[in-house]
Amino acid sequence: MARKRVKRQKKVPAEAIQPLAPHGSDAEVVSMALREVNIYKRRVLNCVPSVRREEDWTFDAAQQAGVAPARLTIPSNHNLHAAWWKIRDQKNTGACVGFATADGVLRWHYVKAGWIGKSDQTSPRFVWMANKETDDVTAYPTTFIEHAGTQTKYALRIARKYGCVLEKQLPMSGMLYSGSTLQFYTQAAQLRIKMFFNLGTNLSIWRYWIAKQGPILTRLNCDGSWMNANSSKYNLKVYPTGKLYGGHAVALVGYTKDYFIVRNSWGTGWGKHGFVHAYDAYASKAFTEAYGAVL
Repeated sequence: MARKRVKRQKKVPAEAIQPLAPHGSDAEVVSMALREVNIYKRRVLNCVPSVRREEDWTFDAAQQAGVAPARLTIPSNHNLHAAWWKIRDQKNTGACVGFATADGVLRWHYVKAGWIGKSDQTSPRFVWMANKETDDVTAYPTTFIEHAGTQTKYALRIARKYGCVLEKQLPMSGMLYSGSTLQFYTQAAQLRIKMFFNLGTNLSIWRYWIAKQGPILTRLNCDGSWMNANSSKYNLKVYPTGKLYGGHAVALVGYTKDYFIVRNSWGTGWGKHGFVHAYDAYASKAFTEAYGAVL
């Protein structure tokens, strides 16, 4: 007796399966939100909390060093954004610390100081890979592991000890540096920072630093409103106690009396052309550490 042939169904990828949106005016909004979360959940979220923060130079040390005055005068609002400072996209890499540090903090300082031109881009790959290769968090190498964690503090330690190089010297994709080790680190040393400070979690200090010193390197554990920033209309107001997706490094580049302007590295399609507004109630809970650099 001949066996009946059963037609196999085509397998549908899991990411293509979406819950049905309700009918009516909310349908498009819900559908867009589901698509957006699905897209950004594919991002690598690997920024881990910085270790041994009790050993950091604090804002008190900055005041003692004369970097910050004893009495703070804080403008009501400030925005560091500039036309030359374009948002970049780390894509599906785990390089958020590299982008937040090299592009979100160091590049701004270098351009303002005249160390590099406005069209010059710093290399996130250098900060990211050097961070992985030189940290003492793990006893085994993780440079070649995409999801292996990196820290904001150690990224600035790289900039203080070795400096930084430009994108044209070590691009995010493609070949490695083809010159000598001596030549490479001689170039990097020209962009060495003098120091960095742990700014704690005082929002007034953060506002002062942005207005008087420059961008702040920070991290958060991404929540649903962060992953769904477009549907949140770029305004993050309450940091939830529910599900969190993982650690991510970003830069604070401005503020008003109500919120901080946050610069991300997920391209201009995320948030408001790559930025979001993190209101004080959100920022005080979400951003667990903050570091400022000094040339």
